[in-house]
Amino acid sequence: MQITRNATTTAPGPGDWFTGAVYIDAVAAPMEPARVQAASVHFTPGARTAWHTHPNGQSIHVTEGVGRCQRRGGPVETIRPGDSVFFEAARSTGTAPVPTAS
Repeated sequence: MQITRNATTTAPGPGDWFTGAVYIDAVAAPMEPARVQAASVHFTPGARTAWHTHPNGQSIHVTEGVGRCQRRGGPVETIRPGDSVFFEAARSTGTAPVPTAS
């Protein structure tokens, strides 16, 4: 058995990954031969991810707040607490900015 103590620090999301203020808390790091890792990512209003891909796919589980997700070229979907989203491998994911009222 191996116990890893979780750090209590929150890291700001890197500017090349996100637009706006985003904060990341590590939950689990991969241990060989596994590739699974988990993080709790907190988005402030208006923050979003840059378009990107995940070679092995990505699962997202919403724990609080309301968000938007999208596969490039697909519809924007609203996600809420309790929703889970799976993005297939090597698909470009992210979301466009929230439209402003005119």
